Amino acid sequence: MRFLRSCFASILILSACSGNRNGDARLTPAKEKLIDALTLFVEAVQGDRFDKALGYLTLDEKAKMTDASGQVPPSVQKQLKALRLSTLASKAGVQLEKGKLTGIYAWLPNIDRIAPNGPPRDLGPPLIQ
Repeated sequence: MRFLRSCFASILILSACSGNRNGDARLTPAKEKLIDALTLFVEAVQGDRFDKALGYLTLDEKAKMTDASGQVPPSVQKQLKALRLSTLASKAGVQLEKGKLTGIYAWLPNIDRIAPNGPPRDLGPPLIQ
């Protein structure tokens, strides 16, 4: 009887410690390339190298983020610096087209809490009292 208990305990311990092979799922090559390109893009933005960052974008995407002179306006720079790689990698529409990133502009965060040229809005009393 004692032998059966020790065998049963050993089986429980081994089954509890064994891993699940489904958790070992690797990224597809396309997703890896997207993450690599996003990493380079985000690193350039965080280093204030916006010209280099724009080089990773499609022409359409670049046009959305630049002004008439081809420079990234300060408001867009702030939005770009607020982006996170993990956020971009998981968003629908962010993809590679012929080696260039597209779909990022749609996910730029709204970081302006105050309306331009106006006072802050009165949000009223707090909801929880």
